[in-house]
Amino acid sequence: MIATGFSRINLKHVLYLCAVVCIYFTSSYSYARATLKICHEANNYPPYIYQEDNQAKGLLTDIIKTAAENAKVTVQFDAKSWNRCQKDVKAGNSHALFAMIKTTQRDQEYAFPNYKNGHLWTATYPVFIKQTSTFSLTDYLPNKGIGAPLGYVVWQELNQRNWLSPFQYDPELGLNMVAQGKLDGYVVERLIGLHLLYENQLTDVIKPSKEQLLDTVWYLPFNTHFYKQNTHLVQQIWQEIDKAREQLKNKYNKP
Repeated sequence: MIATGFSRINLKHVLYLCAVVCIYFTSSYSYARATLKICHEANNYPPYIYQEDNQAKGLLTDIIKTAAENAKVTVQFDAKSWNRCQKDVKAGNSHALFAMIKTTQRDQEYAFPNYKNGHLWTATYPVFIKQTSTFSLTDYLPNKGIGAPLGYVVWQELNQRNWLSPFQYDPELGLNMVAQGKLDGYVVERLIGLHLLYENQLTDVIKPSKEQLLDTVWYLPFNTHFYKQNTHLVQQIWQEIDKAREQLKNKYNKP
């Protein structure tokens, strides 16, 4: 009787331990298979992001994919207008968006890294002007005005300085307007602008200014509620972004 009772007790312990192990591995598997929906602007901006065979490609997507893989999560990229991406993340329809510049207002609307690193990339924004022109932040007087992508921090900066053109152009058309003398200049991130000049055969017509309108960093901020519910996961992704960015600098010839 004693041996039988002991066996029953052991059996209960074994069944309990099996249940605990099953729950652990099931929850771990679910966590590992978590999918993040990340929004980005639909326009093609090589070398940072572009569409190829209906797939998101480029430096920033490579950084995010590498970080997600190391954090054991799956990423689903969603291409929309920049304003739509911002609304979707605020509403919780997407978990995060890129590439965003951090401002005081945005820091209240989204969850950004609260430490020094955790950013996607360092970005510079010159004014692209005609080869025969010059540009100075202190001496510029608007004639036709300067263009920039709508909703961008550089657009807001131009607007505050009263330098903004009354007409709205996307980067490719904006650079062509500069070439035609219909804009004094156009502001877009340096590598994106240089690529567009090459694609549109404008490298002999337009150049980036020596002075930058803006030097900043890009982030992958998250929906604030999602961050509060998944703080450890999001912070792990930001930490992995730091590692991935450093690994990919050489690939994209970034000094």
